[in-house]
Amino acid sequence: MKIQLVGLGHVGQSLIELIDEKKELLKALGLDLRIVSVSDSRGTASDERGLSPTEILMYKTRGWKGFREYVEGFGALEAVRKIECDVTVELTPSTLSGEPGLSNIKAALAAKKSVVTANKGPLVVAYRELVRTAKKNSVRLFYEATVGAHVPVFCMVESCFKADELQSVRGILNATTNFVIGEMQKGKNFQDAIDEAVKAGWAETNYSDDVDGIDSARKLVIIANALFGENASLKDVKIEGIRHVETLVKAARRENRKVKLICEIARNKDKLENDRFAENDPPRRRFGNC
Repeated sequence: MKIQLVGLGHVGQSLIELIDEKKELLKALGLDLRIVSVSDSRGTASDERGLSPTEILMYKTRGWKGFREYVEGFGALEAVRKIECDVTVELTPSTLSGEPGLSNIKAALAAKKSVVTANKGPLVVAYRELVRTAKKNSVRLFYEATVGAHVPVFCMVESCFKADELQSVRGILNATTNFVIGEMQKGKNFQDAIDEAVKAGWAETNYSDDVDGIDSARKLVIIANALFGENASLKDVKIEGIRHVETLVKAARRENRKVKLICEIARNKDKLENDRFAENDPPRRRFGNC
């Protein structure tokens, strides 16, 4: 199977490491994965015979100079349109507009390539369009990694609960905020907790999407569209982040309780409103309603 990788940030590099590390297991499962191209923000490296995972990671770290397969200026979108492969793995950063991931995924589906993505942005702004295009061109669109990392959310519901009607989903959808609140519950202030999260690798230097609830809301929109058949967008989600919960966390500590950033969606929206904890019960106040 020929794989094309778009996006060589932390997630993309980790995927290459895993493909290399698990190559014998993958072969035992009947999967012979060959990485035929990788694209970052500056250019693309490609070889139809397959690129060495070790060399990709080495040159990405120290610079592409001397790597003859790398062409600077050969952009990801052009690579998606021109390079033959079976699957395009789209891992560019998630944005409110969905770009550049949205254009990359559209181009791949138009070229009749199946797509695997962990990029939430395109699915938030154009879920139905992308699903229809994949179906029209008889290819697959896989987005399991957009919500819950390695936890099988969508495939579990679609394979194990086909005969059931999903009524509601409630949970913690952002690990960064969970870590930050946990540090605050130990006594740190908000900024010190954020600094610890960045140091520990839980948060990026630009952590606004996490702490402002945007990342959680994006995941909730994808769940609403994929599992509830909605045509939702971010504007349909009531969003509240964690920048101002320090007092709330202190109050919860005094009562030996915990604060969590909870996302919630229900088929019966009246039930959702009635289910909410009272506003005058701050240690249990709920966030991220849909």
